[in-house]
Amino acid sequence: MARPPVDGVPFASVPWRSTAQLWGAGTEENAALRFTGHGIVRVLSDDPDTGARTMLIKEPPGWHTAAAEAHSVFQEDILLEGDCWYGEEHHEGPTYFAFPPGHFHGPMFTETGALWLVTLSGPFDVRYDETRRVQDMSWWPRAGGGA
Repeated sequence: MARPPVDGVPFASVPWRSTAQLWGAGTEENAALRFTGHGIVRVLSDDPDTGARTMLIKEPPGWHTAAAEAHSVFQEDILLEGDCWYGEEHHEGPTYFAFPPGHFHGPMFTETGALWLVTLSGPFDVRYDETRRVQDMSWWPRAGGGA
């Protein structure tokens, strides 16, 4: 079955839940996600056949990943509100990003918190580039590093 149409979903009608729930808290998949904590997510559209999803994701101030990451699926992000560092580049919302499969981005960090609209073309997975680690970023001390 093709991804079903969505004919208007008020965001408030979709409950927030932990991203830990979305990616399986206590599972191997979730344990492999190396970031400071979980944000919250509203899944707006979900295709159980392909794993494609569109989500609103909120990350709290100070949230960051451990290293640059890549996924096996196409990822589109719109930073709606807040800020985000991808590696040494700082962005403020609204800003659009598109990452083809295998493209490393990050490490990521938000100082003020961030609200994202994220679309994945298939199931979420992650692999890290250990040569681009959070400890090597100029913003690491502001993210609580070394404390």
